[in-house]
Amino acid sequence: MILGISSTLPTFKTLEFKPGFNVLLSNTANPESRGKTRNSAGKSSFVTIVDFLLGASAARMSLFKSDELAQHEFAGRFLISGQEVTVSRSGAQPTKIYVTSEHSLPDGIVKSDDDSGRHYISDANWKKYLGSTWFAIPSEGKSEHFDRKYAPSYRSMIKYFMRQKTDGGFIDPERNAERQQPYSYQSCLSYMFGLGWNIAQDFQNFRDRKKELQAIERNAKKKTRTRISEGIDNIRAKLALVEREVHTKRDEVRNFEVLATYRETAERAAALKLQMQDVSNKIVSLEEKISFLKKAQEDEEPSYSVDLEEVYRLSGFELPDVALRRFDEVGIFQMSVMKNRENHLKSEVEVAERSLEAAQKKLDKVGRERQNLLLLLEGKGAFEDLVSLQKDLASLEVKYANLKEQYEVAQDRVQEKKEQKVELIDLEGRLRSDHDTHRKIIDGLTVRVSELIKRLYSDRNGYLTVNATANGPEFAISIDGDRGTGIRSMEIFCMSVVLFECVRRRIGGPNFMIHDSHLFDGVDQRQVSAALEIGREMAAQESQYIVTMNSDIFDGLRDSDGADFNGHVLDTQLSDMTEEGGLFGFRFE
Repeated sequence: MILGISSTLPTFKTLEFKPGFNVLLSNTANPESRGKTRNSAGKSSFVTIVDFLLGASAARMSLFKSDELAQHEFAGRFLISGQEVTVSRSGAQPTKIYVTSEHSLPDGIVKSDDDSGRHYISDANWKKYLGSTWFAIPSEGKSEHFDRKYAPSYRSMIKYFMRQKTDGGFIDPERNAERQQPYSYQSCLSYMFGLGWNIAQDFQNFRDRKKELQAIERNAKKKTRTRISEGIDNIRAKLALVEREVHTKRDEVRNFEVLATYRETAERAAALKLQMQDVSNKIVSLEEKISFLKKAQEDEEPSYSVDLEEVYRLSGFELPDVALRRFDEVGIFQMSVMKNRENHLKSEVEVAERSLEAAQKKLDKVGRERQNLLLLLEGKGAFEDLVSLQKDLASLEVKYANLKEQYEVAQDRVQEKKEQKVELIDLEGRLRSDHDTHRKIIDGLTVRVSELIKRLYSDRNGYLTVNATANGPEFAISIDGDRGTGIRSMEIFCMSVVLFECVRRRIGGPNFMIHDSHLFDGVDQRQVSAALEIGREMAAQESQYIVTMNSDIFDGLRDSDGADFNGHVLDTQLSDMTEEGGLFGFRFE
C-alpha cells in the first residue's frame, strides 16, 4: 500500500496515507473553474505521480518533463511484502529509481550512483520486481507462457488499480486505457481472475497469423486481380498455358540454325518475289494482247470483187475498155492490202506467243530459285534472330516461374486458411472448457457484481458476463437502464472492486486501489455514497482505498447509516481557490 508521497519541490504538499479508506479532498468555491489549468488542484496529478513512481514511462510530453518539474524528484513510501520501501524518481533521470531501503529487493539489482553514491534500481528491474511481488509474474526463463509474447505484463495490470482519465481509463470496465488492445485486457483479466490466461495469449497469436494471411491475400489480389480462394484455379489454368508456350518456344530455339548468309539469301528471295510479280504482270498483258490479235484476225472478212461492167450494162450504160481495165487494177490492189493485213496480224500473234512462252519459262525459273531459297531459310535465321528467340523464351520462363510461385503460395494460403478454421474451433473449444473448469470462479464473480450493483442501485439489476467467443474471452458488466456516463462509471467501479478482491485473495496484488474523482463525474450522489461505503469495506481488511474528491460533492455524501465520511479525509487538503492551494503549490499550463 501507499504510505506517503513527497517531492524535492519546496512548495509540494506532502501526502501521508494510512491503511483503510483515504480521501484526498480538494476544497473548491467555484465548480466551473475546475480543469482550466493543467494541474488545477492536483487531484489527478496525484494519481499520475503514483503511476510515475511505479514505473510509468516519462514521454516527451510527460508532466515530469515540464520545465517546472523536470529537475525535481518525487518520492513515494510503499509497504511492499510487509516492509517499507522508499523510492524517488525525476523526469531528468527517469531510468533510475533511487531507493533508500535495500533489504526487500533482490540481490544484484541495486546499484550505486557514481556521482552521488546513492543506491538506485533501473526502471526495468523495478517493474520486474513489482510484477513478481504484487502479481506473481515469474522471472525470465521460469515460465514458458510468460516468456512468450502477449503475456500479461505488470504495467498493464497495475493500471487497473489506478485508472486515469488522460489514458481513457474511464471508458470501458474491461479496458484500463483507450488504446489497450484486446489481447492485453483479455490476458490481464483472465490472469487476475484466475482463468486460463494463456488461451487469450494463443488467440492473439492466432490473430497475428490471420492478419499476416490477409496481408498476403491483399498482395496476391493486386497481382492476380482476385482473391486467393477464388483465383487458385485461374492461376493453375494460366500456368498450364504458359507452360505450353515455354515448351513450344524451347523447341523453336532447339531447332533453330544460324545461317551465315541469311540476310543476303533473304534479300535475294525478296527480290525474286518482285521479279515474279513483274513477270506475272507481263504474262497477263501478253495473254490479253494475243487474245485481242486473234479476235482481230477473226473479224477480218474476205474481199469480194464487183462486176462493174454488168452493173453499168444493167443500168443501160456500156463502159469503155479503158475504164474496165482501171477497175481490175483497183481490185488487185485491194486484195494485196488485205493479204498484207492478214500477214501482219499473224506475225504479231506469233511474236506475242513467243514472248509469252519466254515469260512463262522465266517465271518458272524464278519461282524454282525462290522456292529453293525459302527451303534454305526454313528453320534458320541470323544470329540476332536466335538471340531474340532466346529472350522471348527467357521472358516466358520468368512468367512461368512467377505463376508457379503464385500457385504454390496460393496452395499454402488455402491450406493455412483451412488449418486456421480448425485452430479457431480448437481455441474456442479450449476457452469454453476452461470456463467450464473455472465455473465456480466465474459464478462467484457474477454473484459479487450483482450484489454490488444492488447496493448501488436498489431499483436496477446488473451482472457480469464472461463469454467464450471467436475473438477470445470477453468480459462485460452491464447495469439495466439508460447508458449514461454515470451508469458506465459504476460498471467500472464494480470491475475495480471484484478485481481488487480477487487479486488480493489469489496473488496479493498492490493492496491499494485509487479512484480519481473523474470516475464519479455524472454519477448521482446516492451512488457515489454507496460506492465510497463499498470501498471503505473493501479496504477494511488491511488494504487501502484512496479516492480524490471535490468538497462540493463530498460534503453531501452519507453512508447507509447517515454518517459522513469526514473521518477519512487526509490532513493535507488541496484547494483550487488560490494559486498556492494545489498539490504543487503553484499552477502552470
